[in-house]
Order: sequence, then C-alpha cells, then structure tokens
Amino acid sequence: RCLIKAASVDSIPEELDDFDLVTAFETIYFWPDLPAALAEIHRVLKDGGLFLICNEANGQVEAANEIAKEIEGMKIYTASELRSALEAASFEVVEVEDEGERGRITVVAKAA
Repeated sequence: RCLIKAASVDSIPEELDDFDLVTAFETIYFWPDLPAALAEIHRVLKDGGLFLICNEANGQVEAANEIAKEIEGMKIYTASELRSALEAASFEVVEVEDEGERGRITVVAKAA
C-alpha cells in the first residue's frame, strides 16, 4: 500500500490530509521557499502524519558549504534552522539526529 508520486513541493496535487508520510531526501537544499513548502507538506499530511528529512549536509562541514556556494539556488540548513522552520509551520519536531562534523542530519517531524 504505497503510492509514490512526483510533484513540486510548492504545489502538491493532493487533497487535505491525504498522506501518512512525506519524505525529503537531499532535496530541501533547492526549495526556493522553505516556509511555503513546509506549509504545503503540513497541508497534505494527516493529523499525526510524519515528515522525514535526510540530508548529507548540515552546515558544519566547510567543504559542503563551499560546494553549496557554487551551486545556484542551493542552501544548506542547520539543525536549528530546520527545527525553527518546522515549528513555525505547525510541526512537532519528534527527533533530530545531527552528526555534527560528519555532516549528516535526519529530522522527523509530526503534523500537529
């Protein structure tokens, strides 16, 4: 029972409260409007639905930060920035695993 669809995060072609889970693997770096995207994800998640973010860059590795500067439209978010943005979009942040100098970050948030 899995439905996979590709769509722009700014305009998800689904109804309110359709999904139990939304994932973002290595993509939020390129979302032009993070607050709007998070609001749209919250809109399509069922109450208590989960949003999982997995990134290989957390803003703590200088080499990754330098690469991001060279790629147009790329922004690396820190754990603190993600937590604040998610909470502003009415998510409850359930877990943040920030691997510090290893660079990886995983965030689990729940639609409240």
